[in-house]
Amino acid sequence: MKKEPLWKRELKEIIAISSVFFVIFVLFLLLKKVITEDYKVDFYIVGTALVGSLIIAKVVLIFDLLPVTKKTEHLLNIFRVLLRSLIYIIGYVIFTFIEHLIRGLIDGESFSKAAEQTLHSLTTPAFIVSFVGVLIAFLLFNAFWVIRSSIGPAALYAMFFKKKD
Repeated sequence: MKKEPLWKRELKEIIAISSVFFVIFVLFLLLKKVITEDYKVDFYIVGTALVGSLIIAKVVLIFDLLPVTKKTEHLLNIFRVLLRSLIYIIGYVIFTFIEHLIRGLIDGESFSKAAEQTLHSLTTPAFIVSFVGVLIAFLLFNAFWVIRSSIGPAALYAMFFKKKD
């Protein structure tokens, strides 16, 4: 049997993980749109959800390679979900910090000023709300992924898309 190339497996993983986060983010953003509609706030739901889901999927793939993440395989499923979500949210904060720091450096600020601005941006209400949303997304994703790994992708597919006799 011929082994599937690494790039193909990686692409399938990115698509699977991004799809889960895409659905979660679209639901969050639709809720946000409904809440802010009275104020005539306009934004692109699908584009925002797509970009966010791709970024978060990459965080998951990178932090899945860490030894500490691999050590969660033997834990009870509830602890697996919680610990993996904690690891991923730490990754999210690290990536957000780096993103804001680079943005500050590109804008011509000194490193210390960019770092100070970055730390300040991580304490704003906007970041805290997105942090909570991403944490909920990680919890939902990890619960889904643990169920998927426990029963297998085929059984999960059959559970949702096959008719019972």
